Amino acid sequence: MKNNTIEELIQLKQDGKIGWCELALRSDHGTAYLQWCDDHGVEPDDNNAELYLEETESRIYDDGNEFADAFAEAIV
Repeated sequence: MKNNTIEELIQLKQDGKIGWCELALRSDHGTAYLQWCDDHGVEPDDNNAELYLEETESRIYDDGNEFADAFAEAIV
């Protein structure tokens, strides 16, 4: 699975070509997402991927992160 830019992934998500899980896995946060799943004893899926990305966006948004800005636009 290749890592796309967050903008490309968001566009694929908006177009209905990928779900939250694939977006998380293909982003720069893929490894951290898998570790988060392992830490919480869950299998990767769209529901927990959306939760993970929202939590991640919330944490890094305060730091003025480009990912957070792009992700915030995607979930609106």
